[in-house]
Amino acid sequence: MSFRQRAVIEFLVKEEIPAAEIHQTLQRAYGSVCLGASSVRRWVKHFKDRNASIEDEPRSGRPRTASTERNKERVDEIIQEDRRVTVDTIARKVGIGHSAVQEMIESLGYRKVCARWVPRLLTEDHKDKRPGRNIIILHDNDRPHAARLTLEAIAKMGWEVLPHPSYSPDLEPSDYHLFGFVKDQLRGQRFETRKAIQKAVRQCLRMAGTEFYRRGIFKLQER
Repeated sequence: MSFRQRAVIEFLVKEEIPAAEIHQTLQRAYGSVCLGASSVRRWVKHFKDRNASIEDEPRSGRPRTASTERNKERVDEIIQEDRRVTVDTIARKVGIGHSAVQEMIESLGYRKVCARWVPRLLTEDHKDKRPGRNIIILHDNDRPHAARLTLEAIAKMGWEVLPHPSYSPDLEPSDYHLFGFVKDQLRGQRFETRKAIQKAVRQCLRMAGTEFYRRGIFKLQER
């Protein structure tokens, strides 16, 4: 992540954007994983001095040991415990710098979605080969939906999940379109077993037909 931000800084320096504005731009784009203001100023000076490299300059003395496997495991544990944890908090808990934390987060394959760290489970090459890549899911951020096993299963199926803001009042098609229909169809019926309920619901869903689901999807805009 830090290398990408350095590339952005290099571009904005060429556009003669002040360091403060560059930092604000990065904050809007990268949020909690944004480089600190002092790091931004340092890289702005670096590029203004006509240095084109975005790599860290070699340092004398002992090599940096922050990016160890143990630290990487610790970072992963912290994120698993709290998907909304910030880079600042991780850096304090592990006792290493922000840039090292950012690099480890990227190497672990996490990305930030709706202020929550989620595994980056598929590469672009994998996405092109997914059998179900044209299937899109819209669901909320309930814990069962955001659980790692759920995310892995969705990725394995090759489905795309639309982002849903945390605590958003926006409804899903199932809430405003599907569940009411199912309740109307099953109202007044009594079922002795769970299997009987499941069978009735499946029959109800099949009976609805494709046009019913199409109408529900196209109501998303007004909802």
